[in-house]
Amino acid sequence: MPTIETVLECDDEELSRRLTPRDDLLVAETPVSGPVEGRHRFECREGPFTRYRREVDVVPAGPAEAHSYTVTQTISYRLAIPYWWRLYDIVVRRALPSGLSPGVTPWWCTPDRLDARRSTLVAAMALFNLVAGLLYGLLTQVLTFVSADLGNGSADEQATVFAVVRVGVVITAVAMVFADRVGRRRIALWCFGLSAALTIVAAISPSLWVLAALQLVSRNLAIAGLLCVDTIAVEELPPGSRAMVTGLGALSYGLGAGFIVIALPLADLGEWGWRLTFLVAAVTVPMMVSAAKHLPESGRFERFAAQRSASGEPSADTDTGEEIGVEVEVHTERTPGGTDVTVVTESQRVRGSRFLLIAVIMFLFNVFVAPSSQLQNDYLRAELGYTGLLIAVFTIATGTPAGLGVLLGGRLADVRGRRAAIIPGFLALAGFTAVFFMTSGAPMWIAKLLAGVLGTLAVPAMGVIAPELFPTGRRGGVRGALTTIAVVGSVVGLLGAGTLVESLGYGTAFLLLAIAPVAAAVLALAIPETRGRELEEINRPDPDQPDR
Repeated sequence: MPTIETVLECDDEELSRRLTPRDDLLVAETPVSGPVEGRHRFECREGPFTRYRREVDVVPAGPAEAHSYTVTQTISYRLAIPYWWRLYDIVVRRALPSGLSPGVTPWWCTPDRLDARRSTLVAAMALFNLVAGLLYGLLTQVLTFVSADLGNGSADEQATVFAVVRVGVVITAVAMVFADRVGRRRIALWCFGLSAALTIVAAISPSLWVLAALQLVSRNLAIAGLLCVDTIAVEELPPGSRAMVTGLGALSYGLGAGFIVIALPLADLGEWGWRLTFLVAAVTVPMMVSAAKHLPESGRFERFAAQRSASGEPSADTDTGEEIGVEVEVHTERTPGGTDVTVVTESQRVRGSRFLLIAVIMFLFNVFVAPSSQLQNDYLRAELGYTGLLIAVFTIATGTPAGLGVLLGGRLADVRGRRAAIIPGFLALAGFTAVFFMTSGAPMWIAKLLAGVLGTLAVPAMGVIAPELFPTGRRGGVRGALTTIAVVGSVVGLLGAGTLVESLGYGTAFLLLAIAPVAAAVLALAIPETRGRELEEINRPDPDQPDR
């Protein structure tokens, strides 16, 4: 167990601070007992630790009138963050000796303090995001090589394959409806397991269209599993940190896709080399088995299901016209008996205006994002002559800094609001991506870098806004429906891009497609503000409740 020991000279004021139980964004302490022979002990009341103890030994450094003391502070702890604890431990070890200052939120810390259960959930969610990024990102990175081996290698053929594969979104939608009925966790585990199996089988595909059929199922199962896991996280996390944690999930998703980029040089081994990249999916199996142990069912879903059963409702998606009370924890006052609990009535009706607004924004966004991401490698390979190794170098060099944009976007969305992150992100993505497809050399690399860093500002807010705006009993089904609409946008964008690229070239094609995210940015001005609000408050049944 990691231990940090510090020795320092203190005056009365500093000594008093050291002997006061900490209550900051990292940890809330409680005294173990009164001081024994100058030793004061504190344990964790709330924080991201499975074990935590701070001991402070005080010895006078001189005469009593000198008010000087030698303080030896020893902190031993174990983080409740499986898989990622080494990364987090770097910043925690720097913060623990002195603690966090009041009102200060470091860049690495969520705006709300997380307890051990939530911290472990976030770690598991991030690992599942990594798995989803790997399973879903395979075809994106490798299709240009598959098409050259099993097809004619044209951009139009690849766009058609991507469009066909997306038709399988109906699988995602159906899975999400079942998630509202039987639980998010169960559906997530089944979807991820089947997706990994089918992805590995795709390595022996005899034709392009057999591979497309396998990917049609496996990619959409991976997205269904991802949506279920992310929904659990949104339903479990405190309202002030949902966007930032969603951003961490997006970073992990990108890391999973990065595994494929690293493996991309395997495609240069020969025309069959792309098959080896699909075998890389086997590494996800032990990841999923381990992460499943740390993934709980959503507490909100369990309470909703229990109350739904008690009220006699046949299913979450049957509208009886009744409202259901959902118990939520209120952390405003701590009593000797524990935390106060109240009952908030949450409407189970889906507001049509909210659904239409988010659906149109997601449609327009994906009209541009899908073809720009899917055809990037073909542009680099076919138009500029990049090899698999050079494509991998380009993707890592320009894509890795995008993590800064995701972190900043998550913090911006939680502190300033969802619109403050979505609108500039959309505009930057549209502008710099269009420049990427119109240039080559250094300007192209710079444009892609800026598109990644600034365009990803919108990612955390976009990831959290859909589950926030819809009620517990419909959250999965609505997310499935919105994903379907987003995929329709992707198909429209891919088919349109394929035709436009063949007739007008990449530059003009993506300049025209960039109109879609600009229009989405304008519509985003009407998104209701959800920052810092409980999900039940956002979806309360008051018909006069304003959307903002």
